[in-house]
Amino acid sequence: MKTKTLQTSLATIFAVFLCACGVSRQEVPQGESLQDIAHDAFIYAYPMMEQVKTVNGMQKFMGTEFNKVTMNPKLPWENVGQPIVAPNLTSMTGGVLLDLTQGPVTLEIPEVKDRYIVYQCIDVFTHNFYYLGARANQGEGGQFVFHMKGQKVPEIGATPVEVEGDHAIIVVRIDISNAEEQARVHEIQDSITLIDAPTPVRTYPVYDKGKAFSPDFVDYVNELLTEVPASETALFKRFARIGIMSDVSLSDAERAEVQTGIDAAFEKIKAESNNLIIGNGYLGATEVFGTREFLNGNYLGRAAGAHFGLWGNSKEEANYFMAFTEGAGQIVFGPDDLPPLTDIGFWSITVHDENVLVHANEYDSYVLTTDKMVFENDGSLIITISSEPEDGNWLYTPGGKMAILIRAYQADPERISSYIPPAFEPRN
Repeated sequence: MKTKTLQTSLATIFAVFLCACGVSRQEVPQGESLQDIAHDAFIYAYPMMEQVKTVNGMQKFMGTEFNKVTMNPKLPWENVGQPIVAPNLTSMTGGVLLDLTQGPVTLEIPEVKDRYIVYQCIDVFTHNFYYLGARANQGEGGQFVFHMKGQKVPEIGATPVEVEGDHAIIVVRIDISNAEEQARVHEIQDSITLIDAPTPVRTYPVYDKGKAFSPDFVDYVNELLTEVPASETALFKRFARIGIMSDVSLSDAERAEVQTGIDAAFEKIKAESNNLIIGNGYLGATEVFGTREFLNGNYLGRAAGAHFGLWGNSKEEANYFMAFTEGAGQIVFGPDDLPPLTDIGFWSITVHDENVLVHANEYDSYVLTTDKMVFENDGSLIITISSEPEDGNWLYTPGGKMAILIRAYQADPERISSYIPPAFEPRN
């Protein structure tokens, strides 16, 4: 974390910057209550703070560092039993944290045509601002230089990618079907490199839940942003009254008013998460992840998406449907009930406990993927979930409460928004 002196200096710089953008303390609207401003500001900032928490987790458990490639060499099913929420059991993963403070960073990736691979690029606001991989660039290799607006791009023939903000996260997922493919995936992981990555990197915030849910949450925004987004100048005029990008001291009474706004905002975020219920007992998140342009000012949706599960893919890449239920039973997909996919799309289904964790079981039954599903003659599909092995498409559950998660990759973007999976049908 920055020292108090440095934080004060940065706050002063930000205040000057706001004035340079036409935002002075005298121009900040005074008619609104601090509670209303704090309510909207917390909804705006919540995904960014959740991202800080997640990046801190990557740094702690994977040793991830900025401007260095970090790949997880473990097979995906080796994550069974780990405290990882909704682990992906079909892909080997990795990540790259980019810090552009000192200049552009160039990523080099290999050509991968033999399997699904995706590079999901996420900015400080949690927008999915860019994609590479099997869908986005047909698995082609190459060099891609990530840079901030106004930075000079090196003339090395790399594809330029502009980033809003001075850092970004690249989440890498590489499909693997069995242990025999591990060497091939390691080869791919080892070929993902950074060149021209400047040092040093600036200090990244440390997440503290107490601070994140208090009037001091504004410090996270001030640490994470180096400038006001051009499209949000008016929004930041309002936020300046509670200390975002401005040097403000609040009285105890004012802090209490801000806290009331924060509490109300978080309740609204949780309520909006419930609005992600799409039918048949499923939560669906097809419209709350994407670019800034796609979200188009839907800050509450962005926050609900972060509460549902940070770093969800844009709907063109992957979609998620989750149902919380209990007991044994079946899901019966008619021929027209299957996830709508593009020609290169595929999907999977997993069963988790009520906390969306996966525990080891004696049958090694954790996930079913399209290539392993057995369809009926008419194209329908029956998936059975129970505590003892059964013929056909079977997944293990020990009984009790559980979460069923369907992942649809490279779906038809027009049809997936209205798709609802068939309901889980408990046995009597």
